[in-house]
Amino acid sequence: MTQEDAKDEHEDAGPDFSGVYGDPAAALEYWEQQSQSDCGLMATRLVVGEITGTPPTEREMIDLAAKTPSDCSPGEPVYDESIDPSDGGVGHGTCTTDLLLLLKHYGIHADYTNDDEAADGGLATGMDALANYLGGGREAIVCVNSPTIWDTDGDRTDCGHMVTVSAIDFDSNAVYLGDSGGDDTRDEQVTIDVFETAWATGDHELVVTAPR
Repeated sequence: MTQEDAKDEHEDAGPDFSGVYGDPAAALEYWEQQSQSDCGLMATRLVVGEITGTPPTEREMIDLAAKTPSDCSPGEPVYDESIDPSDGGVGHGTCTTDLLLLLKHYGIHADYTNDDEAADGGLATGMDALANYLGGGREAIVCVNSPTIWDTDGDRTDCGHMVTVSAIDFDSNAVYLGDSGGDDTRDEQVTIDVFETAWATGDHELVVTAPR
């Protein structure tokens, strides 16, 4: 794949897309609000639940991440529930790439990509690619800008919140998210433009499970 081909694959979804890709209700059964700054762990929990039918608890995810060495930050665990950012605690959040380690623990193979990876000939990202992954029955975790998704005040220039994407409905202009961030984020839906704006802040970071 050339760089130009990769660029074409991760541009916004074009007019050829219509209908629903994915399952809008996928996140509803196993949705749970996070109690810590562990949105990445909770998004992983949702994916595990949707694939296996048996979601781990938030505590199980935290304990697993605490004993799993990080690939992203060598010498630190994937997640440290300490509130002190200076020792690798939750102030650092969870690296998106480390979610692959947690999914692997549950026997789920997944891949990571972003705009740079796609441009270098790696796995495609962007709305077209995401729609095709969801339409093929794959699960997706993305990093988005939460003030944009929630329409709240705050810095809208970078991503810092991880959610699952259950479905894209092009006819209804809706993206269905599995968002553990608040007590009002169950069955969260945003417009395609809002989602794309929020996702683009993190260079379309994407964790996508292997075909089943």
